Amino acid sequence: MCGIFGYANTRENDAFEIIHNGLKRLEYRGYDSWGVSVLQDNTIKTYKTTQDLSKNPKNAVVKAKTGIGHTRWATHGGVTKNNAHPHHASDKSFVLAQNGIVENFHDLKAFLVKTGCKFSTQTDTEVIVKLIEHYAKKTPNFEKAVIRAFKKLKGRNTIIILSKNNRIIAIKNGSPLTIGLQGDQIFFSSDTLSFADHTNQVIVLNDNEMVTYDGQKTIKNLDFYDLKQNKVIHKKPLLIENCEQKIEKGGFDHFMLKEIIEQASAVTAATNYSLEELKPVINLIKKSDQIFTVGAGTASFAASQIAYFLRKIANINAMGLKSYEVSSYKDVFNQNSVLLVFSQSGETADTIEAMDIAKQKGAKIVSLVNMMGSTISRKSELAYYLRVGPEICVVSTKAFVGKIAWGYLLANSLAKNFTETKKELEMVSKKLEKMTDGKFLKSVEKLAKKLVEKEIIFVLGRGQNYHIAQEGALKIKESSYKNAEAFSAGELKHGVIALIKKGVPVICVVSEDSEKRKMLNAVSEIKVRGGNVIGISKKENEMFDTFIKTKNLGGLDCVANLIPFQLLGYYMSVLQGFNPDKPRNLAKSVTVS
Repeated sequence: MCGIFGYANTRENDAFEIIHNGLKRLEYRGYDSWGVSVLQDNTIKTYKTTQDLSKNPKNAVVKAKTGIGHTRWATHGGVTKNNAHPHHASDKSFVLAQNGIVENFHDLKAFLVKTGCKFSTQTDTEVIVKLIEHYAKKTPNFEKAVIRAFKKLKGRNTIIILSKNNRIIAIKNGSPLTIGLQGDQIFFSSDTLSFADHTNQVIVLNDNEMVTYDGQKTIKNLDFYDLKQNKVIHKKPLLIENCEQKIEKGGFDHFMLKEIIEQASAVTAATNYSLEELKPVINLIKKSDQIFTVGAGTASFAASQIAYFLRKIANINAMGLKSYEVSSYKDVFNQNSVLLVFSQSGETADTIEAMDIAKQKGAKIVSLVNMMGSTISRKSELAYYLRVGPEICVVSTKAFVGKIAWGYLLANSLAKNFTETKKELEMVSKKLEKMTDGKFLKSVEKLAKKLVEKEIIFVLGRGQNYHIAQEGALKIKESSYKNAEAFSAGELKHGVIALIKKGVPVICVVSEDSEKRKMLNAVSEIKVRGGNVIGISKKENEMFDTFIKTKNLGGLDCVANLIPFQLLGYYMSVLQGFNPDKPRNLAKSVTVS
């Protein structure tokens, strides 16, 4: 969700440009407004807007060495220039930006109003600013006032402050914060991707840790402080693997289409592990009584699909859970439980909370994320990485397929089919590359032109395609804002069939497997009631009104069956004049729960 970016150097006056570019590299997280504050001649100058980051604010560029910036995803208060961050102190002595939610902001605001504070925004962030001012009146030590105020906040909050005496203070709790170092430059950010074009030397803050920068020439002598233990701590930078990542469309109109096409390489990238590297998770699963696969949103469908693989291929008793419902399983977890946790960003708040609940019961955590150094990977006993490259479109595509491929390899490795599966995955990658040719794209675009006129679309699948149907419906919802609803084909007779009438589009995912007969029975029932059947399958059937032919990917047919949904969402979005990379109201990295 919200993104923080801070920057300082001791030589060049390019802080505004670097912060603005850093925010552009964070915009994939989702935002509705943004702002930058820089320090010039002991005065803080701020530019805030609800316009798109891609519009270069030439009239706002200020020559400065130090500054902070923020991309906002509204939670408290509307999308206005006034509510955008950073927020100024009353005397303009400092500005503050926040990532998170102050859960007790109503109580804190009521307390501050009683002391005479006046508020000019509807944000919970302004409460933090006023609280710092309140405590600053009681102590000449500004840093202590910041700490005292921060400890009053409830919820997941990360803040960054720029003061007019050339000081940056940043504190992490829940929401991510990383530090990048390169010569006399220092970067503060919610995500290493934002400064990956400058450095791969990274320091990752843990919860309740603070870092201060005071304009010193030797930036590596940073002051870190542990708020819980009330002591100075020392942290050394780590070298982040593959930190440099180009964010370019590569000739495509949108990142979404580019990332759909990149799924062929995502299959091999995510499964670029040796059997030796997978042995720790294999051994952990074999020794455990309970296996849960966990994720939120798209990652939850990937988790459930992987649980299916573990059951079907490796005879492992695995259950897929949604992160935001894990609290109801609290008393089931124990020391013999293993959670396989999935997240693109590695910062998903619901998933982190689920991990914490399970860890309190002694459960072991194995994670698969796409971002090095993320909170989820650092909180895991075993951490694996997708390595599919940056996913800029808010709607997840290649990260989902990468997770599915990794889970398929894991299940087959447990079944002692590692070598054969690695060869199979190479074949899958090559077939996917051929599948998304111009002819295939045009066939899906033609279908999209028909479906874009519909207000509701049903999606049916069974077995290996049940969770694919769910994920496929989600892609259509997220991208085109059409009401796409997914069901197991078995649910049709238990109520859903009441919604089927003449002309209603029903997308049916049919594989050449043991579920085919029952799927075709469902297709027949839809046809009898006048439904318009769209078949996604390797083989055509006379009951299909429209047929989208997919490739034979063997055990990973489900991946081939998903791609038409991703493309439908993309084309239906473009046909309506929407930006598929930035769907309304959505954020890539959901860092509040």
